[in-house]
Amino acid sequence: MDGITRTKHFTQRLQQRALTEAVVSALLHYGERRSSRHGIDSLIFTKTALVDINNELGSAVFKACEKRRNAYLIVSEQGMLITAARSHCKTVH
Repeated sequence: MDGITRTKHFTQRLQQRALTEAVVSALLHYGERRSSRHGIDSLIFTKTALVDINNELGSAVFKACEKRRNAYLIVSEQGMLITAARSHCKTVH
């Protein structure tokens, strides 16, 4: 998917966190990149991203993303998807 390298850990976490490919794709294309430590970034949903998803991808994808709005991806400096998670804190800004 999207030509981005995924770790085995990432693939396992997708299943464990009940995150669909549509949500991952939306995060990759619309998510806001937040810098973290050691060159690792996270991709999160913002209100603007959710509006764009609704306008450009339709209500079905929007509803899936809205349901998982607390999801985020961790991406390495090289662009490899390291892990996927869901925050217990409010992440939509």
